Amino acid sequence: MSNNINMTLHSWDDVRAELLRDEATSEALEVVLMRKQLVAAMAQKRKQNKMTQAMIANRLGVSKQAISKFESGNSSPTLDVVFRYAEILGVDLFSQLKHVFA
Repeated sequence: MSNNINMTLHSWDDVRAELLRDEATSEALEVVLMRKQLVAAMAQKRKQNKMTQAMIANRLGVSKQAISKFESGNSSPTLDVVFRYAEILGVDLFSQLKHVFA
């Protein structure tokens, strides 16, 4: 008896293309990419406002590490925290989202 197992490695591009054929997977990736874009924009706005992670953390009542994890994509804070963070930055995130879903 012979076990002929195909151990061919596929390129990431091929694997990714195959995975993204699934609608749910494709939509999940889109959500992740939009989240990353939002977080990056918030971190950039924080820096433009000359605010540190510690300043944001203090105003939100969380640790600096929590802000660092959020900005690096290593945590997912509640929507309340995200909206309050945006408010500290002077961004009305609620109004922005209303335009997206209108």
